[in-house]
Amino acid sequence: MTLTPDIFNGIVTLLVGSVALIVYKMQKSHEKKSAASIIAMDIRHAEQVVLSILEKGTVDLLTKDVLVENNWSKYKHLFVKDFSQDDFTSFNNFFDSCVEMSDARQRIREVFYSNLTAKAAVYQQKIFDLDYSSPTLQADREALINILGAESLSFDPEEPKNRMFKSLKTMGNLSQSYAFSKLKKIAGMKI
Repeated sequence: MTLTPDIFNGIVTLLVGSVALIVYKMQKSHEKKSAASIIAMDIRHAEQVVLSILEKGTVDLLTKDVLVENNWSKYKHLFVKDFSQDDFTSFNNFFDSCVEMSDARQRIREVFYSNLTAKAAVYQQKIFDLDYSSPTLQADREALINILGAESLSFDPEEPKNRMFKSLKTMGNLSQSYAFSKLKKIAGMKI
């Protein structure tokens, strides 16, 4: 059998195609493993924040964000063959709750900074309204600043706090589930 140029080109094409397919499968496997690691870390972080909220019993301006980025939404397509419909439902419910809590936290922060801005505007207006021809202007100004500065009242929104606590109740403890064990196995983490 002689090696004709057509046969040689066919063999080279087959080899190059095989190598490309192997590289592609290795890249997909690495992407899936990395995605599983990222999602597992997101779950652990979210559960730590939730534990902190439950220990404090309150949500405030200093509450950490439960979810910086929804990586589950970004990568869940990689796990279609690995998880059952129930597993997907568990992950979706968990991350939907995290998104809701992050949104509620953002609303709390927006209200706080809006209050801060409004309060500053009132301070400025009160100072501007002082009688600048008065001989006691400096004392009046300092007294006003002391009074206004000591005032800590601000609107504290209940609706976002209630949303956060409602989401806490529905999210579950995903890291204790069989689905999480599967995710850790895919990530190459110790089970």
